[in-house]
Amino acid sequence: MKKIWALGLILFWGTFSAAYAAPGEWWEVTGKMEMPGMPFAMPATTTKICIAKGAANDPQQTTQDKDCKMTDVKISGNKTSYKVRCVHDGEVMNGTGDITSTADSYHGTMHLSGKSGGEAVNMTTTYRGKRVGPDQWVQFLDVAK
Repeated sequence: MKKIWALGLILFWGTFSAAYAAPGEWWEVTGKMEMPGMPFAMPATTTKICIAKGAANDPQQTTQDKDCKMTDVKISGNKTSYKVRCVHDGEVMNGTGDITSTADSYHGTMHLSGKSGGEAVNMTTTYRGKRVGPDQWVQFLDVAK
């Protein structure tokens, strides 16, 4: 059970980390992960991340995780769907996700399932983000002018 919990935390935190991409924008992202059978519910977590300008509907930007690969990405207007495969320490999780975005916000879900330590694991992460401004480097350059 501890191994399942650790895998869930790694995938959850990876969902809300993003690599620096210039020029970028600061986004405040709130996410909540649910795993049936866990002894307690994980609280929602809010963090700020830098996302490349205009990439709020790109699942590789908004769910940046080196252990996860997005495939079959389909974009239709402001809606994006994708498949995801995450491999961490030999444990494999497969799933699907979706993102709906506007110029200043996005929301979505990601469903993952697989086995960890021989036990079936299912998790659903819901997330939403709102643009809160340009990245600090851009702000610094603007002030220096």
